[in-house]
Amino acid sequence: MYDLLKKFAQRPEPFCSYTAVELWTRPHLARQMLSFHLDQASDRASRRFETIDRMVNWIDSQVNLAEKSVCDLGCGPGLYTQRFFGKGASVTGVDVSAHSLQYAKSDAVRQNLSIRYISANYLTDDLPSGFDLVTLIYTDLCVLSPEQRATFLSRMRKMLNPGGQIVIDVAGMGLFNKKQELTLIENQLMNGFWSEDEYVGIQCSFLYPHINLSLDRYMIVEPNESWEIFNWLQHFTPKSIEHELSRAGFAVDQMTAGLSGESLVEESDYIAVIASRESK
Repeated sequence: MYDLLKKFAQRPEPFCSYTAVELWTRPHLARQMLSFHLDQASDRASRRFETIDRMVNWIDSQVNLAEKSVCDLGCGPGLYTQRFFGKGASVTGVDVSAHSLQYAKSDAVRQNLSIRYISANYLTDDLPSGFDLVTLIYTDLCVLSPEQRATFLSRMRKMLNPGGQIVIDVAGMGLFNKKQELTLIENQLMNGFWSEDEYVGIQCSFLYPHINLSLDRYMIVEPNESWEIFNWLQHFTPKSIEHELSRAGFAVDQMTAGLSGESLVEESDYIAVIASRESK
C-alpha cells in the first residue's frame, strides 16, 4: 500500500497515461456522464441548453449551416447534432460512448430527425469523410498529448472537402490561472460519481506551468479493485493554438473567446477557432 500511495502522490510525467476513454466506456461512468450531459444545473459534461443554442446560432451566422455536410466529433447524446440539423445541415455524429450514442439515436428517432450516428474512437478508428464542416466542441482537443493532437488534427483535415472548415474550442490561460494544486481523499468522492458501490476516492491535482498543462489524477479504491483516471487539460494562448493548427494544414479564419463570438483577450477562459483546410 505504501508503494502504491507513494507512486500516486508523485508528479507524473506529462501525458504519461491516457485514460479518457474510461470515462465513456465504464458502464457506471457512462451513465453518469450522460446524466451530466443532460443536467441543466451545471456545465460539467455539456454546456446548458440555452448556451448551446446561442453557440449554434453564432456558428450558423459564421459558416451558414444550411445544406452543408457536418460532422460533430465527440457528439455525446446529440445536443449539437440536433441543432445543426435544425439549421438545415446534413449531420453525422461520432462518439466512443455506446451509452450516449444510444440516447442520441433514440431521441433522433423520437423526433423524426435523419441524423447519422457512428460509434468510433476518433483517435484510432476509421472516420467518415466528405464534410464541409467538422466540429469538436468543449475542449476535447485539450485532453490529448501533443503527438495525439497532431495526429488527430491531420485526421480531421482528411475528413474535409477542399475548402472545408473546422470549428473547435480549447481551454485558455484564464482557466489555467484559476487552477490550484491540491490533494483530496474522501469516502464516495464526488458524491458517488465514480462507482455505484462503496469506494474511497483520492484526487491529486498538478500544474505544469512551463507547458500550460494541468492534471487531475484520481485513484478509486473499491473493496475488490483499485483503478486510476488521468484528466489532462492542455491550455492554449491564441498564438499557440494558431501554431498547432497551421502545422496541421489549417488557416485560422476567426478566433474568439467562445463559440458565441465574445472578444478574445490573452487571459480568456476559452478560445474558439474557425479554421479552413489549406491546400498542400
